[in-house]
Amino acid sequence: MANLSYLASLTPRETWHLLRRRLPLMRGGPAWTAGELLSSAKHSRGIRFAELLLRQEAVLRQHLPWEPLEFAGRRVVEIGCGPLAGFGPLAVFCGASSFESAEPEWDAGLFFSDAVAEKYLRVFHADLVALYGARMKFWDFLKALAARMSIHRAGFEHSPITGPIDIVLSQSCIEHVFPLEATIEKLAAIQTPQTRFLHLVDFGNHYPTASPFDGLYDGPPEAYIAKRGKAINLLREPDVLSLFARHGIAARSVPSRVLPQPAAIHPWWRERYDDAALTTQLALIAGPA
Repeated sequence: MANLSYLASLTPRETWHLLRRRLPLMRGGPAWTAGELLSSAKHSRGIRFAELLLRQEAVLRQHLPWEPLEFAGRRVVEIGCGPLAGFGPLAVFCGASSFESAEPEWDAGLFFSDAVAEKYLRVFHADLVALYGARMKFWDFLKALAARMSIHRAGFEHSPITGPIDIVLSQSCIEHVFPLEATIEKLAAIQTPQTRFLHLVDFGNHYPTASPFDGLYDGPPEAYIAKRGKAINLLREPDVLSLFARHGIAARSVPSRVLPQPAAIHPWWRERYDDAALTTQLALIAGPA
């Protein structure tokens, strides 16, 4: 059964965007407003990107000789940074020479509005100062964001982003991309063997169900997509790793959340995947360690 308290916590605009991602005919609806973003439990906390990065790197260090990402002087790219620039403010505050992303919902006028500056970026800046030290004052931070960030309103594979890139990030984005191969081709074109990357991939159903796998394995992928729309590409962890390898990117995967599998799994899935692939909900695709 769906977690109705989660649904009740969404603003009307968040509910609309949730539907747009799942129903192609509804895409292209009204853009975000500052009021909706700043009242969102998810979008209004910029410091969550630092929390995500700290937690994910801690998980990686349990399994790999992983050194923390160093942003100072680096060219940083994020796949799908979202309407508030994702990891961009964090990377710029920590000294990145540039931050670039492709985000179909990007609205520069919204991001650089007075409302976002005062209610999102000012708080984010204060939290970054507390976490990383007083590297720059708030108004210098705003100037640095305007000077060093380039965000393209396009799909990543069609963006004008070029290499070489030092760091590539994504946060629960890869599983939504159709077709994923074009995006991996783009990554291969802009990365070098020294490029460090960290992608969180959520292999769940992206619905507030009791289990993130509920309904996912009831039938072949095409049946799920016909019913739910192109919200997720249904690739599993081995598929993603295979795509990276096919395009010459040496990637490692570290599961960061493994949960019990559903009682019933359609033979299509059983014939192709082992238990580990079917029970990994979250994984960190990273390299080089």
